[in-house]
Amino acid sequence: MKTNLVDFPYFRALKGSDFDWLESIGQKKTYQPGTILIEEGKSTSSMYICIAGSLKVTSSASGTDSQQFTTFTAGEVIGETLLLDQQIATVTVKVDETSELLVLPKQQLTERLESDWDFAARFYHLLAVNLSEQLRKLTKLMATRNIKEGEPLRKVLVVFATLNDSDISWMIANGTAKKAGSGTVLIQQEQAVPAVYLLLEGMLGIYVNINNNGLVEEKKVAQRVKGDILGEMSFVDGGFASASVKTMENAWVLALPQAQLSAKFQEDRGFAYRFYRSLALILSNRCLDLLSRGSTANLNYKNLELLSDDIEAEDELDMDLLEGTAIAGKRFDWMIQQLRH
Repeated sequence: MKTNLVDFPYFRALKGSDFDWLESIGQKKTYQPGTILIEEGKSTSSMYICIAGSLKVTSSASGTDSQQFTTFTAGEVIGETLLLDQQIATVTVKVDETSELLVLPKQQLTERLESDWDFAARFYHLLAVNLSEQLRKLTKLMATRNIKEGEPLRKVLVVFATLNDSDISWMIANGTAKKAGSGTVLIQQEQAVPAVYLLLEGMLGIYVNINNNGLVEEKKVAQRVKGDILGEMSFVDGGFASASVKTMENAWVLALPQAQLSAKFQEDRGFAYRFYRSLALILSNRCLDLLSRGSTANLNYKNLELLSDDIEAEDELDMDLLEGTAIAGKRFDWMIQQLRH
């Protein structure tokens, strides 16, 4: 089993002792077609790694018959959203063909993640890579269906609620704040991304090239406003950009070079753990949003409303999360003030 996991590209963030520990707490099981692993509207106490086989993701949230949307195959992690921040599953995951899975108890994983930052940094990196690849597939699929992402998550609030003040200070000291005129291409599809960008002011458009009967057509699939983060997918998985990012008006961004971020993560594992966890949360929410807009998942928008500009139903939200968001907003404003000076 250890050899199987090592061979999967998503697991390159882990080291030998991590595989040994996952094997010690997990159970390797074979499931027959039709078996439901995760059921929409219910919670689960396990997370899964697909060793071999295929599983399909379905939902009946649209009010019609359950419809298939995407699949999981060997080397993919299943149920990570329930580990990150979701209490109730928003999709059903069913075995499509005989599959071999490593079943991991969520409670033991959570305890290790909270007590071991070095392991947590690697494991959240793994989840972020897995989610990044899922999102790449979903983005292309949705673009062909003319389905766009919803209102942009205020990603910076997720990140800054997780990071601490010294992390923010490091980003200010090591990032490069620069102005970009309207029409500037910050990220080019299918090319390397040199940095992770924080949008401090302005608006950006996200564009994907779609092959339409032999003709390449550029489609705008989303737009981003102040407080968003760009280039995080290429940072976590080392791949080329899945979309182009252009300024729609004069913008101001903070660029954090990938090489400097990676070096910082090696010397400060707490920073790495906090940063990768926040990116995994962001990517998870984006995947769920796209699934919802494809009429295949009944996304609980409470988590998204928390990140919007106007929070109206505060009595319905987790007060700890509200407090964290407020702190994140203050940190972001403080960053902008420091960069202006």
